Amino acid sequence: MAIDNAMISKILNATSPTGTSGVPGTWTALSNAAMKVKLTSTTSTNAAAGTELTGTGYTAGGTALAAAVTASSAGSSVTLPAAALSWTNGSGGAWSIVSFELLDAAALRTWCGTFTGAPVSVANGNTFQITIAGVTLSLT
Repeated sequence: MAIDNAMISKILNATSPTGTSGVPGTWTALSNAAMKVKLTSTTSTNAAAGTELTGTGYTAGGTALAAAVTASSAGSSVTLPAAALSWTNGSGGAWSIVSFELLDAAALRTWCGTFTGAPVSVANGNTFQITIAGVTLSLT
């Protein structure tokens, strides 16, 4: 997984003396609503979003996460989701899934990454699932 470049700047600016008279800069909070998982058909990088998946069975804008995950402690990684996520392809053709993006409710990208074995082909009528703790976020 990679952290989005805009998020990197937010973290660096809030934790370094970028404010007036050498004080830490300010942090612009993320939206106070459920975060979302977006699937893409092209590679997502920390510099650019991938092309969002389309078709019957996929929710445009991403699927909201319904439960909190265990918070990081002492630099540990965070795994998500807390409840499995799944999408059933009803588009008529195959889906080609390449990447994952984590967004706040206002669509600000925070993390992204390419799925192992990408592209993952999901035939019409089949289901793509991210299992509980199937994605790991880590800065180390």
